[in-house]
Amino acid sequence: MGISDSVELENELRKIADYIVALRREIAVLQANEMHMKKIPAAGQELAAVVSSTEGATNEIMAIAENVMSADASDPAGYKAFVDKEMMAIFESCAFQDLTGQRISRVVKTLEHIEARVSRFATYTGVQDEAGHANEAEADAAARRERLLLNGPSIADEGNTQPDIDRLLAALKGL
Repeated sequence: MGISDSVELENELRKIADYIVALRREIAVLQANEMHMKKIPAAGQELAAVVSSTEGATNEIMAIAENVMSADASDPAGYKAFVDKEMMAIFESCAFQDLTGQRISRVVKTLEHIEARVSRFATYTGVQDEAGHANEAEADAAARRERLLLNGPSIADEGNTQPDIDRLLAALKGL
């Protein structure tokens, strides 16, 4: 091995070392520990609070509606006063929407933060997505969703519209 080979090898090793240092810096910028320990758990807590407040408001509104439906309407003035009071209670119950929107906004910001960090890291490292699923449990869950059509409500302008469904049913009747 000559001197030029040694210099070339040293340069290659230096490039590899520099790349490793830069890669470590990019991994540190990901702040994976903070995401794992703080951001993701906080987002989960926010979503749990959304579910809880939505459930509470729904139950309260349904109870009020049942009270109104079963109320004695024989005294029109008394019935109107009762219904007015109950309607105000429904309006108050609907206030959960504002807090829910704030909580969901925080979750969206967390997801955007994670997306930006992971995207930057993937771009820097030149990572390409592999086909398939990360593990068997993920593959099973995807297969179950597909088999049972557990995709949830469609996003606006995504999925079938009522006229699409009507056309499909009309076509099936013609068979």
